[in-house]
Amino acid sequence: MEARFLYFTVHSASNLIDVRKLGEMKVYAKVSIAGKSKCTEPDVVNDINPEWNKTLEFMVPEMNIIQAQGKISVKIELICKRSLSRDKYVGEVNLSLDSQCPKSCNTCLVDMNGSSFGTLMYSSVLGEKHIVVDSSPSKDYTNKIGIAQIGATLVGAVAAVGAALAGN
Repeated sequence: MEARFLYFTVHSASNLIDVRKLGEMKVYAKVSIAGKSKCTEPDVVNDINPEWNKTLEFMVPEMNIIQAQGKISVKIELICKRSLSRDKYVGEVNLSLDSQCPKSCNTCLVDMNGSSFGTLMYSSVLGEKHIVVDSSPSKDYTNKIGIAQIGATLVGAVAAVGAALAGN
C-alpha cells in the first residue's frame, strides 16, 4: 500500500471560551486524520491561551488522498482536562488540507452552537509517498494457525488411541 506521512503541528490557541466555573482551564488538542486520533498534552499554564507546539505524525493512505481529490480532512477538537469529572468540550475546527502544498495558518474555532470564537494556529507538511507493508495478521494467516492447531490436536488424539490399542 502506498501512504504518506502527514506531520501536523498544533501550535497554540487564543481567546478560548472558559468552560470551567472554578479553576484554570487545562486544554489539550485532539487531532483526527484518516480515522486515527492523537492528542497533545494539556497545557496547564496558559488557561484560555494554550500553547502546545506539538507535532503529531499520521500515516495517510494514498488511496484516501486520491479519492478525496487531493484533499485531506482534519478535525481538531479542543478539550478541557478535568480531574474529578469528564473532560469538557471547548470547540473544534474541521479543515480540508490541500495535499499539494504545506500549510501554516490561523483559523477560527466553532463551539457546539456553531458560533465562532478564538483562534487556532497550526501547520502541516505532507511527506513523500512510501510503500507500507501491512503488519497486522490477516484472516488467512489466522485461519492457517487455527487449522494447524486442530491438526496437532487430531495427531495427538490418534497417537493416544494407537498407544492404547497397542497396549491391549
